[in-house]
Amino acid sequence: MAKVLFSMTYVIDPENLEEYRELVRRLKAIYAEHGIDYHVFVGKNHEYTELTTYPSKENFDASEDTLLEREDYNEYINRINRLARDVRYVTLHELEL
Repeated sequence: MAKVLFSMTYVIDPENLEEYRELVRRLKAIYAEHGIDYHVFVGKNHEYTELTTYPSKENFDASEDTLLEREDYNEYINRINRLARDVRYVTLHELEL
């Protein structure tokens, strides 16, 4: 089964880092409940990249409905969106051989 990798890169200002780290910690727990790998990496100039790996395309498609039904998930995503600037998204589908 081909996996799906969703990547989102953005800048978080240093004064918001404590709140951001707490939101990421909470999101990581939610994704883990749904069997989804979620990692955040930091680069230069306060740039952060979220890498979310879904076990299958079906899981990726269903996750939007499943996760968006959660009030806490929506709150955390909305708060990160308010903190983030210069946002870029990429969705990649694993090559099936």
